[in-house]
Amino acid sequence: MTLTDHVHQLVRDHLKLDRDGKPHAVPALLAELRAAVTPGHAGSAGGSVGGPPIPINPNALDLLAEIEAEARRCYYEITERGWQTTLEDLLRAFAEKNLSPEWDAYLTHVSLGWIDQITALLWPEKPRRKLVGKTCPSCGQSVHGEERKTTLTLGCWDDQGNMRPIGTWDIECGACDAGWSGEQVAYLLRALDTPGSRVAEGAEVM
Repeated sequence: MTLTDHVHQLVRDHLKLDRDGKPHAVPALLAELRAAVTPGHAGSAGGSVGGPPIPINPNALDLLAEIEAEARRCYYEITERGWQTTLEDLLRAFAEKNLSPEWDAYLTHVSLGWIDQITALLWPEKPRRKLVGKTCPSCGQSVHGEERKTTLTLGCWDDQGNMRPIGTWDIECGACDAGWSGEQVAYLLRALDTPGSRVAEGAEVM
């Protein structure tokens, strides 16, 4: 992806593909990060008179400040002028500017890092569900390695931590690297007689 693609995700509402390949609209990542600085508060900072102070998410605030400081530093080094307006306008200016190949490569790399940092902060990835005590039908192991880790794990969460449709789940074996996806997962869960098999038939997973 290009610098323009990264800036688009950071400053504009955009489409994102689910794991089942369907696009859905998501807000600009910087807007999401700003909203996370004062979670649950959509208005201006400060709170009501006499009311409790609005809680601040220091991690979101620090990341926002870090991104802005680096973007302004880069602009000054490129132009020898300070940027006077918003971070969002600055990133748009980078995307529209005729940059040298070196600066384009650097900003493409650093903007992808910002995307990854925002995503990891706002939507930390849920761990795969362990299918404890279940034997891999490919290699016959239920645990592997010196730490005797559970062999089979189920991937069922989307990037926001919500459960994906059953048809997009996957199962992986940590011992032999075998994998199953799509319709194979429902059949395998039933064959393993796991609690997850009830999800495949419409029941809720806890």
